[in-house]
Amino acid sequence: MTLPLADRLAREVVFVLVQPQQPGNVGGVVRAMANFGLRRLVIVDPAPSFDPERVRWMAPGAHDLVGELELVSTLDEALVGVHRLLGTTARHRRHGQTVLEPDQAAEALLDDPGRVTAVLFGREDLGLPAEATNRCEALIRIPTAEHASLNLAMAATVIAHRIFEAARAEGLPAPGRVVAGRRAERTTASLDRHVRPNDPADLLTLEPAVVEAVALLNRVGHKRARRPEQLAVVLREALQRARLSNGQVGSVRGMVHRINFALDHPEIPWRASRRQMEALRALHARVAEE
Repeated sequence: MTLPLADRLAREVVFVLVQPQQPGNVGGVVRAMANFGLRRLVIVDPAPSFDPERVRWMAPGAHDLVGELELVSTLDEALVGVHRLLGTTARHRRHGQTVLEPDQAAEALLDDPGRVTAVLFGREDLGLPAEATNRCEALIRIPTAEHASLNLAMAATVIAHRIFEAARAEGLPAPGRVVAGRRAERTTASLDRHVRPNDPADLLTLEPAVVEAVALLNRVGHKRARRPEQLAVVLREALQRARLSNGQVGSVRGMVHRINFALDHPEIPWRASRRQMEALRALHARVAEE
């Protein structure tokens, strides 16, 4: 049984830091993971000066992750229960391994539910040793300008964000953060610009409909015929030519959401009203708890 997307990010993705030297960088990795829904962090053979308190200081609001991180001595220990290994590197390797950009790696990761994927990050000064990269199914290289040397926490943030964005394209919600402090009631979601239903839909209004439709087509296997980016181009052209209003775009998105709901809940009759669907969901939730 495939886990919900949020659970998959928390359980099926493991960040493995090989011999990190600076606890502040480890804290930065923890902070990035907390922001993007990742939970599992393993540290292999850290520097003798490794101080968990320094990690905690650099990860405000993510102290629970600091308490859950694993410290091991060898890479073999870190890979217990892992099914696939990806390594991050800026170096050119000579063994013919597949090299992925972060978006490609994130999509491949989410296309393989039920298997645990570990992403390796090397030490700040030397990167990953050859014996580690040689064990990887593929390597991840973050495109840069001529200067190709990202800080450990920066690299982890880029990878974590791309995994999160890939999950968002599949329907994972992004609730955002509270505006103006913890006690404020407004969130970033409530700061969206106001649109009137009968006004022509602009590109910013059309884009979520494109993303959601592509995710649905991917879900039902249509990407076997065309790549997601090709589907997105076709849909953008079609929607722009259709000259839809904001209200019509909302209706299209509602249709996509209803199809996703039907796929998620095949046990609920498709003719059920909203009230009946809510009652059936509540019933299934109670049965699951029991």
